[in-house]
Amino acid sequence: MILHLNTAHTWRGGEQQLQYLVSGLEKRKIPQIVAGQPGSELEKRIASSRFFPVRMRGEWDIFCIKKLANIIKSEKVKLIHAHTAKAHAIALYVKLVCPDVKLIVSRRVDFHIGRNFMSRWKYINRRIDKFLTVSGKIRDILIEDGVDPEKVITVYSGIETSRFEKKVSTAHLYKEFNIKKGTVIIGNVAALVDHKDQATLLKAVSLLPSKLKFKVFIVGEGELENDLKQLASALKIEDKVVFTGFRNDIPELYKFFHIFALTSKEEGLGTSVLDAMANSLPLAVTKGGGISEMVEEGQGGFLAEVRDSVQIARILEAFIKDPALRKRYGAFNKKYVERFHVKNTVAKTVMIYESLLGPF
Repeated sequence: MILHLNTAHTWRGGEQQLQYLVSGLEKRKIPQIVAGQPGSELEKRIASSRFFPVRMRGEWDIFCIKKLANIIKSEKVKLIHAHTAKAHAIALYVKLVCPDVKLIVSRRVDFHIGRNFMSRWKYINRRIDKFLTVSGKIRDILIEDGVDPEKVITVYSGIETSRFEKKVSTAHLYKEFNIKKGTVIIGNVAALVDHKDQATLLKAVSLLPSKLKFKVFIVGEGELENDLKQLASALKIEDKVVFTGFRNDIPELYKFFHIFALTSKEEGLGTSVLDAMANSLPLAVTKGGGISEMVEEGQGGFLAEVRDSVQIARILEAFIKDPALRKRYGAFNKKYVERFHVKNTVAKTVMIYESLLGPF
């Protein structure tokens, strides 16, 4: 039995990847359960027969550690797969009670390990059997920071390309946002937080010729929403930028876009880029984190240095002016993204499980 452990209340890329993995393992009839926060988005989207609600208030929550240990014993769990940073720490404490259970930790961010004792203890720890990093960039960082290279394996995040195959009308979006036909739509789908760096995108927009007919849609919510809106106002580009907030119609929005832009300073991999590729969109992106591992420069998109708003502006201008260029790059991405199909992610993850547990 596999136990997936996730401490998130909200729904972001990591939770989507967990849902894909659970679905893929189910198809292979691999026994698994999921422990997560009561009332979380994850609980709503995972079958109740497999989901165990466990209140996890923090890494030092003794009560949740005891409850998880009881679940492990009653369900005969052989391996814990921790999918968040807090789940990583909690799982280590659980292993003090259940030393025989194997432990895999997924790492999705390209931050260096903190230098304090607790951070070092979490990563340079013999109780962890494997780290799964979603990009080669993250693997390099963990090894640089002292993690045993033998324990670190890159397993790229994947997407379910069929999710975007259904043909949908976007007429209602043009009406909702009062967009005139012929307007080139640039999309950015990401949390409004510092490392996603939408500020660089806004600065790039301010550098574009005013005569160009385009709109930028920034889709998502987060702590920097007001700051970004104030920046757009200061740059005098409010008429060019739409902040949509949280949306439930992401697949439809990708069909609405003509160009996808992501200007992250740091990024584990950035599965929104993969979603854009699956929707035949050309890419205007930075080299933050693992983004460059997904993008074929000069065929599917162009890469700018982190925080380089001037280069992003040049890329956007080229795509806005040239529909044929957009079409050619988008068509390349539609085919290229298949190498990041979630079935490949599941297959490699199963191979790693079996290296620790034997064949299922």
